[in-house]
Amino acid sequence: MAQEIVAMSIKKLFSTIIALLFSHRQFWEDYRSGKAGVVDNVLKDYAVPVIALVQLVKFPLIGIPRQAMIIAIATFLVDVAALYLITGGIMRFFDGMPQNRQEQMITAVIGFSLTPVWLAEPFYFLGSWSWVFASAAILFSLFISANGFSLLFDRINQSAMRNSALLLVTVCVAVFVVERGMLRLFNGFSL
Repeated sequence: MAQEIVAMSIKKLFSTIIALLFSHRQFWEDYRSGKAGVVDNVLKDYAVPVIALVQLVKFPLIGIPRQAMIIAIATFLVDVAALYLITGGIMRFFDGMPQNRQEQMITAVIGFSLTPVWLAEPFYFLGSWSWVFASAAILFSLFISANGFSLLFDRINQSAMRNSALLLVTVCVAVFVVERGMLRLFNGFSL
């Protein structure tokens, strides 16, 4: 019984990722209408498992178990901190609806739209080509978040959208630089 629950949640996680990446407009419409296939608690049910899954993918790429675990824990913490930083910052830009509903919708938009950035992290090991994957992931995240904000919010202040996009790009670029720095730092040590 417990194995079926875990298998169903993993299946739901992957189906959410695929729906978000390949039909995000339909995904946001389903989220707005409250269809059963969309997760309720974005941070607990979606963001943290996706971040953890990406960290597990890094283990074979790093090769050294202790170094892989240290890098995975450090980048997991950086990703979660970036998620909270972006979400908290964007909440300051939007107003005009009840606070708890606004917080839930902004958390959903950011939690789901950062998926391409998280999925691009294993490509940060490609050396000088890693910035291409990071740039493409950040642009795709911007596109997904813009669609999410436009479908979930009835009226959008253009300055709030511009500031939100700038914050998202700035934090994602900072995360890329920090994670590349951590990779270089930990590769320099013999752990």
